[in-house]
Amino acid sequence: MKKFRFYIFVSIAVLFFGIGGVYASDDDFINVSDESSFDECVKTEGLCRLAGNIDFTSKKEIDHDVIIDLNGYTIAPDESLKLNGGLILVDRGGKLTINDSQNNGRISTGNTDNVWAAIQVLKENVGNGLAEVIINGGTIEGYYYGITGNGNYHNSKIVINGGTIKGLNEEDSAAIYHPQKGELIINNGTIKAGTGIEIRAGSLTVNNGNIEAIAPKFVKMVNKSGTTTNGVGIAVVQHVTKNPIDVVVNDGNIKGQYALYEWNPHENSEEDINKIKIQLKGGNYTGLATGVHAIYSEDLKNFISGGKYNTDVSEYITEDAKLASKTLNENLIMDVEPSKSIFPKILIGTPILLGLGVITFIFKRRKIFIFK
Repeated sequence: MKKFRFYIFVSIAVLFFGIGGVYASDDDFINVSDESSFDECVKTEGLCRLAGNIDFTSKKEIDHDVIIDLNGYTIAPDESLKLNGGLILVDRGGKLTINDSQNNGRISTGNTDNVWAAIQVLKENVGNGLAEVIINGGTIEGYYYGITGNGNYHNSKIVINGGTIKGLNEEDSAAIYHPQKGELIINNGTIKAGTGIEIRAGSLTVNNGNIEAIAPKFVKMVNKSGTTTNGVGIAVVQHVTKNPIDVVVNDGNIKGQYALYEWNPHENSEEDINKIKIQLKGGNYTGLATGVHAIYSEDLKNFISGGKYNTDVSEYITEDAKLASKTLNENLIMDVEPSKSIFPKILIGTPILLGLGVITFIFKRRKIFIFK
């Protein structure tokens, strides 16, 4: 009977709270203080804690589960290393998790273009499964990209739960460059570079956090192999690959010369552009440049249903959204509110009904088993 009650508890816990992962304890981590011990730990243990700063003489490839605790220290390239890509490369089947128990740790290429990115997902279509990156803490900074993908290689998942992702060259960088089909999820943290995020394929979901473009001016250019836009919080720019893009912002602070900017540099067809979806449901959007709008889209309308904006965004709001304006400290604030709906109540009730269904199913199965 106790065992049966335990199964009920676990079922409800999984349903309501997402419990189900097993987490490593501090005692499981191996301390590493140089490149050779780092390589050995990644290869054999997969739970590595820095015990000192480490300079890499070669890029490191991750093809299985690896957790790195930066522990307040820094991973950087040796001055002799040159890479047109990432210092750490995550392949298919690889899952790299970055923690920082001491809050001052970083993976940094340094302020030169010898190494372009701190972390890269996918360089070849080799192996199976996702190439996955999870950032829980620390600073991930690269000269051109903090984290980058590749437009030819797909099936990635990048999740930012905390920490800081940076591009160091403020006049030409993206904290996260995402040209591949895959998922990019921002739950928290700081995303900061010339452009915060440039997404050219795949999906972007922003639930919270700060996304900031630090470029002193807005610049855009046609580029078939790299970023196109500088000075934008979130740039939405379909690639020559013409893959779908799906952007949803639920909350967070987004700012730049433009907070969000969508355009079609390659003159992709209307059929291809129709693969782009943007939904701004909440958040705070600030356009910094004089005479520009916080939001600009060359191709899309009716995608703003919530959020606060420091310029007029009335041409982009959905038909059922409510728009109000007010002056705060002599600044215009456009406040967009979604219409009231019964769906949130339905969604809240759904897990309860599912939970009762699971319990009922378990009891019925138990009854059948007893009397069989």
